[in-house]
Amino acid sequence: MKWTNWGKTQTCNPSGTAKPKSESDIRETVLNAARSNKTVKVVGAGHSFTDIACTDGVMVSLDDYGEVLNVDKEKGTITVQAGIRLRDLNEALAREGLGMSNLGDIAYQSIAGSISTATHGTGRNFGNIPSFVTELTMVLADGSVQRFSPEVDETAFRAAQVGLGALGILSTVTLKCEPAFNLRAVEDATPLDDVLANLDDLIGRNEHFEFYWFPHTTAAWTKQNNRTTDPPTPRRRWKEFQNDIIMSNVAFGAVCRVGRLRPKMIPTLTQKLVAPGVGRIRRVARSDLVYTSPRLVRFSEMEYAIPRENAREAVEGIRKLIDANGFNVNFPIEFRVVKSDDILLSPAHGRETCYIAVHMYQKMDYKPYFKAVEELMMGFGGRPHWGKLHFRTAADLKPAYPRWDDFIAVRNTLDPKGRFRNAYLDRVLGPPPGAN
Repeated sequence: MKWTNWGKTQTCNPSGTAKPKSESDIRETVLNAARSNKTVKVVGAGHSFTDIACTDGVMVSLDDYGEVLNVDKEKGTITVQAGIRLRDLNEALAREGLGMSNLGDIAYQSIAGSISTATHGTGRNFGNIPSFVTELTMVLADGSVQRFSPEVDETAFRAAQVGLGALGILSTVTLKCEPAFNLRAVEDATPLDDVLANLDDLIGRNEHFEFYWFPHTTAAWTKQNNRTTDPPTPRRRWKEFQNDIIMSNVAFGAVCRVGRLRPKMIPTLTQKLVAPGVGRIRRVARSDLVYTSPRLVRFSEMEYAIPRENAREAVEGIRKLIDANGFNVNFPIEFRVVKSDDILLSPAHGRETCYIAVHMYQKMDYKPYFKAVEELMMGFGGRPHWGKLHFRTAADLKPAYPRWDDFIAVRNTLDPKGRFRNAYLDRVLGPPPGAN
């Protein structure tokens, strides 16, 4: 079997596959792998750009393990099997009159994958998706099932919230949610210099703020989403299809393909075709329908988390890098913010954080551009998104995380022989002590 991720940046050849339908099936998969001395790695939707899901051992898909197990409206929680996709989770919550307080911009991921890599949305008062986890269970290397919560073993729980797949296989997850709500979405084309000059105000007066800047132009696209009691705007299906599919995906994809063939044309294409196509959007919709949107154009991505106070300087630094190095960049730079948390390997650990993401169209050489941006971000104490491309190793990641040693101690206790290891984890964490 040959497996390739969504962005076509990683490929591997597992020696076997498994598609468990129950927790007992997961346990048996792990025990069978141990008998054969094979490693085990879970794959979700394949939306990580790194090789975090790759293996030459047994590749496990949880696509048949995605049921809703319990909804507690009084506590405002939902318990699900770890393979549930976010789109299905959102629909299940909506049927119960509930919603997630914050989400990233795609709904294709599994909840296990989004938690394990610290997927996030944006908002000054909102953490990443793992911060909404109140309890979880995991199948460990010896086939046992262990429950993790702040009350049982807080250190192990904080490790498991963003576990990178290094601790075991997530089985069930309990998430804190809230009564369903609508968001008013306001999207505008705004000069980048104006956005940067007013950045603190834009972040402060909006519950959820983000912007995209189109390299080689002065144009940015701001997105301001705030809760409202107003009813949803009547759906204009053709207009939605035109904005979300034709303009954001089909037309943009065509421009990117031309740019891949003729890289020197990218600045002109962006200035004349891409940036002018960004128009005003005003709508009210159910929260998850505003948070998420279709992503049909494939790309490579790197994203860095840096202290929020360095946000303006970092964006201006990327602009200077692109100009100084002559990089032809055909995807926008994305900017989001989250509040700090106490999760051991969360990129937002211990500090108010802004995330800055850079992209390159698929099959284009991203390395020179990404490496230059990474060097800039490391100067701000940057931490890479675990599911997105970076060039870091355990040696230089360790100083970036105050509780790195606590995580490694939990990993070494739960998986001392490296049943869940792979090349990525060996690179970013170092191998477990008993790995062979």
